[in-house]
Parts: sequence; C-alpha cells; structure tokens
Amino acid sequence: MDTSAAHKDTRKRSRIDIGPETGALLDEACKVFQLDQAETLRRIIRASLDVGPALSAENSRTVAALASQVRMVGRNLSQLLHAIHSGHAAPMEAALPIWEALDERLKAVDAELTAMTIAHGLKLRKAAHLLDGENA
Repeated sequence: MDTSAAHKDTRKRSRIDIGPETGALLDEACKVFQLDQAETLRRIIRASLDVGPALSAENSRTVAALASQVRMVGRNLSQLLHAIHSGHAAPMEAALPIWEALDERLKAVDAELTAMTIAHGLKLRKAAHLLDGENA
C-alpha cells in the first residue's frame, strides 16, 4: 500500500448525530438541492460562511451553461475589437442588430443569476456590483 504524502487522503471526515426533526429537514434540503447528504451539507456550510451560494444541482448546471455563454460573448467581443483595430469593422448601423441581441442575452443571463442568488441574499449581487442604481 502506497502511503506517500502525494497519495494521502487529506479530506476531513466528520460524523454527526442529528435528531429526527433535523434529519427530516436535511432530507428535505437534499430533495430541494437534488444532491446527496454530504454535498448538500458541504454547500450549506460554504454558503453560511459566504464562501459561495448554496446552489442546487440544477443551479450548478445553469451556472455552467451561463459561463459558457459569457465566454462566447467574450470571444465575439474580442473578434469585434480586433476588426475595429485592423480597420475592418462594419459601420455602426450594420452592427446595431448584433449589439441589440447581445444586450438582450446579457439581460437574460442577469435575470437567471438574479433568480438563483435571491435565496442567498443581495450580498452576492452587491459584492459583484450587479445592482442597478434603483436597488443600490
């Protein structure tokens, strides 16, 4: 058996005893989060210390999809800036539909993130400077 430091399991294991009422609440949280007990507890602990929101399995998939969309938008903006700097950009009137579509997609991404972070509170949105002037 290899006991080298590189292969040593550094995870901390904990055993907790909870009563029936708390056990029922944990079971309910697992159903809401669509995760097993260990992962549900990990996310709740992290959220309680503001290390991150306690996202459900579905929220995690949504965040991954949104991150992919944001990366695509970033690549498109990079290509646009390259075209502008090289003098090959289309006139603003021709690009207007693209800017409008980009604005609509960014609003949709913001709405999805807002819906997910409401349960965690406004603190995340404030920290990320995502509140508009009316809500600040």
